[in-house]
Amino acid sequence: MKRIYHFLVSTAFMGFLLLIMAFSMAIATFIESSYGTPAAKALVYNTHWFELVFLLLGISLIHNFIKYRQYTIKKLTIGLFHLSFILIVIGAGITRYISFEGMMHIREGSSADYIVSTDSYFTVETDQQKLSDKVLFSELSAKEFNEKLTIEGQSVRVKTVGFVKDAARTPIESQSGDPMVDFVISAGQGMESFTFGKGQQVNLGPATVGFEGQADVRFEQEGSQLYVVADRDMEIRSMAGGEPERVPAGTRSEVKLMHLYAFDGYLVLVKKFYENASLRVSKSASGDTGEDAVIVEISDGDRQAVVNVFGRAGQLGDPVTYMVGNTPVKLTYGSQPVKLPFRLKLKDFQLERYIGSESPSSFASEIQLIDDERNVQRDVRIFMNNTLKYRGFRFYQSSYDQDELGTVLSVNKDFWGTFVTYVGYFLLTLGMILSLLNKNSYFQFLVRHLKQSSKTKFAVLLLALLVIGQTGNAQSTAGIPRLDKELVSDFSELWVHGHDGRIEPMSTLSSEILRKLSRKSSLNGMSSDEVVLSMNLYPALWRSIPFIKIDKEIASSIGVREKYARITDLFDLDGNYRITEQVKAAFAKAPAFRNKLDKEYIFLDERINISFMVFKGDLLTFFPPANQTDAWWSVGSKPTGYPTNDSLFVNRSFNLLAGGIDSNGDIQPRQIMATIAAFQQKFGADILPSEQKKSAEMLYNEYQPFKRVFPWYLLTGFILLAILFVNIFRQKPIHRVTRITFSGLIFIGFLVHTLGLIIRWYISGRAPWSNGYESMIYVAWAAMLAGIIFGRKYPMVLGTAAILSGITLFVAHLNWMNPEITPLVPVLKSYWLMIHVSIITASYGFIGLSAFLGLLVLVLYALMTKNNHMNVDYFIDQLTTISELSATIGLYMLTIGTFLGGVWANESWGRYWGWDPKETWALITAVIYAFIVHMRLIPSLRGRYNYNLATVIGFTSVLMTYFGVNYFLSGLHSYGKGSADGIHWAVYISIGLITILAVWSYAKYKKYEEVGELN
Repeated sequence: MKRIYHFLVSTAFMGFLLLIMAFSMAIATFIESSYGTPAAKALVYNTHWFELVFLLLGISLIHNFIKYRQYTIKKLTIGLFHLSFILIVIGAGITRYISFEGMMHIREGSSADYIVSTDSYFTVETDQQKLSDKVLFSELSAKEFNEKLTIEGQSVRVKTVGFVKDAARTPIESQSGDPMVDFVISAGQGMESFTFGKGQQVNLGPATVGFEGQADVRFEQEGSQLYVVADRDMEIRSMAGGEPERVPAGTRSEVKLMHLYAFDGYLVLVKKFYENASLRVSKSASGDTGEDAVIVEISDGDRQAVVNVFGRAGQLGDPVTYMVGNTPVKLTYGSQPVKLPFRLKLKDFQLERYIGSESPSSFASEIQLIDDERNVQRDVRIFMNNTLKYRGFRFYQSSYDQDELGTVLSVNKDFWGTFVTYVGYFLLTLGMILSLLNKNSYFQFLVRHLKQSSKTKFAVLLLALLVIGQTGNAQSTAGIPRLDKELVSDFSELWVHGHDGRIEPMSTLSSEILRKLSRKSSLNGMSSDEVVLSMNLYPALWRSIPFIKIDKEIASSIGVREKYARITDLFDLDGNYRITEQVKAAFAKAPAFRNKLDKEYIFLDERINISFMVFKGDLLTFFPPANQTDAWWSVGSKPTGYPTNDSLFVNRSFNLLAGGIDSNGDIQPRQIMATIAAFQQKFGADILPSEQKKSAEMLYNEYQPFKRVFPWYLLTGFILLAILFVNIFRQKPIHRVTRITFSGLIFIGFLVHTLGLIIRWYISGRAPWSNGYESMIYVAWAAMLAGIIFGRKYPMVLGTAAILSGITLFVAHLNWMNPEITPLVPVLKSYWLMIHVSIITASYGFIGLSAFLGLLVLVLYALMTKNNHMNVDYFIDQLTTISELSATIGLYMLTIGTFLGGVWANESWGRYWGWDPKETWALITAVIYAFIVHMRLIPSLRGRYNYNLATVIGFTSVLMTYFGVNYFLSGLHSYGKGSADGIHWAVYISIGLITILAVWSYAKYKKYEEVGELN
């Protein structure tokens, strides 16, 4: 028994548990992506074996805390670090087993005193018995309920045998069935089907519709006939045409099939009335139906029946009654109501949008808290990142009804779980910080080891670098008149109202348009501003210019041989759009089922539409409305709300501009631009950004600092590493002047990089790491910062960091990354954005540097020979030590950032951990790197080769956390998503090359290094 215990608390077994934990969570994220969160919870997160992993890790931490006397002053920092994890696990246990959470829905003017539980339950109830089990139904976990009841003296087994997500109800005639109404409801855009039995109803907001009961608009059965009656006036419209028939409120009329019943903007169509019918269940092909179905088998030993029970997690279930003998048995699937000792009344729901846009800027609920028991009544305001706390409950703004007359609040009661977990987070952060400073820590040991081995001397080499320019464009713009540079400059300085509601200089929109159309920043010597202005002035000429980026397969199918198509290539001689059917077919598919070609057709169609919008001037929204809140007017539009002369100018301004350019008339083109600018000041002065911001944004657009700095990083980094490698094999140190020169050049690039981030921050008014592109440029900055910190005395580290930053910025500028400056979604409007995202994203830079240093060490091993192995070993020792330092800092920042993300989630959504794929993969990465930095404690995994190979392999978890989740999985972090089509071929080649390098370097390691390490 003692041997078993010592094995369970051994370092090797703990490492094994960490890997099991990481791999099981990774598998769970893919299960969740394919089958939903309940499946992931049922198969992994909520299982007893997964809890056992945490329990064994906790026991091992407690054992080591006592065995190694980590409570002493000398080891206090590492003791705090490990104690924090014990508290976090305890806090998580309290949250799972004691606390609860749910949702509260309130309509304006109404109050609510109950919560709908987040957990779902399956309930079987008779007059004498009630069984209710918490369940996690999914297509992979249907057999969640299996219980016996005694009914009329017989043992009856009730078990679930199947589950259908997004179930569609199909009524079929059945003599033993019940009356049903099959109907659809439309509100002008799409329609929704319903099949109701007696007592069922749906809340549309303005009215409820149901089959008998107390619905506002209800169907009533009388014998074999179906009638309809409403508490408001309705119109009956024949689908064959003709005059509508008005039905006054309270009038009971016989339902006419295939007629439309209109009220309050809704249309109801009754397809069929069934006197006796049962429902057949099938998976809906159209997507979300709003309900799932549980297939239940009821057996008393002699007879067996199958019953379909409809419901969904997060919704109160409607019971289905099945007769066992003379006893009615009610079966219910869904969430349960949790009664509150007080109530909340929604006085007003408020939604603010970005000017002229449908994108929400913020939303809030004006709530009245009413507690009759304690005689409390007060008004509170709940909005994103601002909660209501009362009697142990916390209420968070979650979402809202589409008609903006109702609010949805997430509710949480978890004081002790949150408190214990937060104490663990605090001790974790404190322990990590102190372990960096404690002279007895392993981190400080690495620092001392690095200082002792730093005896390198450097020699001279001067280098001149040439600035890498843009390559020429393949497209021809021959025949397009060039525009006056000053006119183009005036055009670029105009304010424009973007499609996302942001007010920005025209130069920003122009660059976005050209990048969307051609994937270029300029076109045959024409700037993006000149291209867009010219397209509007000379649309007929641009139709024959090849500037539309087109997929090779699509190009081949329509006879285009180049990478760029003309507008005319997409239309036949009769003016028919040649890809109409392909585009329709692509849009008809659900986004998840669109292949690469479907997406390319959609992208091409979008480019064509944008081109015509530029031709017509629809995107040139230069004119603020008089009320300063609606969308801006575009050139050529017929606006309202202005004085007559101003309205006429909006309509005719660009016609006058075109006339002035063509005829050199009395009105000079630049006068038109100046008049538009004056118009903007006249009607929009209160909402326009400052001129300083305009200048900063135009400077940013012109110089594109991140696009310019990545070739600088790559060039200086590669040349520096090349010099270092040559000197290694010459067995001579690099000259001091060479080192200083390259350090200075790389630092200049870092300054440009830093200034670019500062300018982008200033332009957007927020921290520049809220979307995929921004976080990439920030990761590159953090990697370069790590290189500068660790590379002051070690030029190989500096060169490696420059290459890593250059590659990261290069990836950020690939076609599928979006560099646009966009407004924040409401949840990101929080100080936690700056804290959580900056720390966790910066950690990727330090971890990335560690991985690249590991890759460099493998290269050095591969190049090791009998003559140079002593010199190479010296560099390997230095690089490995720096890699461990960088990985340790990266791990600390990643862990702190991940748990700070939990704090943010708790402030925003009411729970600090929800197994969202993004947060889960961040935890997976932290677990993997915790294993990597502790490999030295496992005898069979100890050694520099193993460590460096592990850092390279471990970095794939960072790539998955960043790219895999953002571009291939779904979750709450969708606001940071981009789009990518499958795994790029370069990934497979990289894996193959790294595998070859790993085998090659291992052979050299075995030959020259392993004996030395063992000795």
